[in-house]
Amino acid sequence: MKIFRDIEMNVPRHQRGVALGTFDGVHLGHQALIAELLKDAKVSGRIPAIFTFSDHPDLVFRDKDTFQGLIMSVEEKIETFAALGVEEVFLMPLVPELYKLSAEEFLQDCMLKKLNAGFIAVGEDAKFGSDRGGDAEYLLSWSKKHDVQSAVIEDIYLAGSKVSSTRIRKFLKQGEVDKANTLIGRNFGFKVHQAVDSLRSVYKLDFCGRLSEQDYGQAPRNSDFSAPDGEAYHFSYPDEIVPLPEGKYHGQVYFQSSEQLAAPAELKIKKKDQGLIVVANVSVPCE
Repeated sequence: MKIFRDIEMNVPRHQRGVALGTFDGVHLGHQALIAELLKDAKVSGRIPAIFTFSDHPDLVFRDKDTFQGLIMSVEEKIETFAALGVEEVFLMPLVPELYKLSAEEFLQDCMLKKLNAGFIAVGEDAKFGSDRGGDAEYLLSWSKKHDVQSAVIEDIYLAGSKVSSTRIRKFLKQGEVDKANTLIGRNFGFKVHQAVDSLRSVYKLDFCGRLSEQDYGQAPRNSDFSAPDGEAYHFSYPDEIVPLPEGKYHGQVYFQSSEQLAAPAELKIKKKDQGLIVVANVSVPCE
């Protein structure tokens, strides 16, 4: 997969389909949007591409202190795009040169002239251009005038509520990981960037759900992966990721190896100094 981090780069002139969005968490709604992108690519031969930002809009246009955190890092978002079949990602910094463009300028200059987009897909609540002047209806009207195909993907609802990054963050902040995972379509987790006294090369943690006091300690130990002599793995919780409440969760620890081994674990989140740490005891099955 090719990644472009500057729209002024020498972008190949092949025709492409482009999906627009922030894509934090790449949840079920995002996946539906990407599925439509790939459907177009299969029929038309256009290269399936994502246009997104390296900066979350809330961190640029709203109070940074009130932002609850990212659902996934930019690095993991790109890896998820690749796993889904996206071939190009335009990962743009959210700078005035971009966000001050009107909706017309954004579509005409960025999508049509620079990216040679023959197909553009958005979610039904999409906003783009300065002052969020462009929306799904605007795109449909513009695309007809410029001989560009377009698609507006309807929101997905589960249990009567819209699948959204905002709703996922709310569940995570409340420790309701299982509910968040249902909306994401996979387990919430993150790569480990700093480990203290790690006994194996661990590269990723997944959270499956919260453990009650009744659940804790009831599951049998997994002797193949448990740390010897009662030791545990300690990891820093990433500062940029939505913080889960302190407590115990059942999840998985992924070991970096040629086979990328994974083991069920009890993951305990607790405060240390100015941040959070995760203590992983590889013992509790992930249901």
